Amino acid sequence: MDDIDFTLPADIFWARSARRVLPKGGLAHQRFDTLADAICHVMQGDETPRYSLSIDTDDASFTLSEIEEIFKSEPFAPYRQGQDAVAGAK
Repeated sequence: MDDIDFTLPADIFWARSARRVLPKGGLAHQRFDTLADAICHVMQGDETPRYSLSIDTDDASFTLSEIEEIFKSEPFAPYRQGQDAVAGAK
């Protein structure tokens, strides 16, 4: 987990329905400047229901359970929003 580059651009993809039937427009997408911003948005952001969520960068793809693990990890601590962060981090 220490080798994840949190500064890479990232995309969040999720299904809008729990039925797993993707009608037209059933898949949603949101782009972020950094992976760190995308993870914080998922973990601390709005309460929009999201199903089958993943965050993708050019280097990797992360499921919701992996995102939760990364968010709680020590290497991600400087990026968490709304908490005391290491100087220079967002």
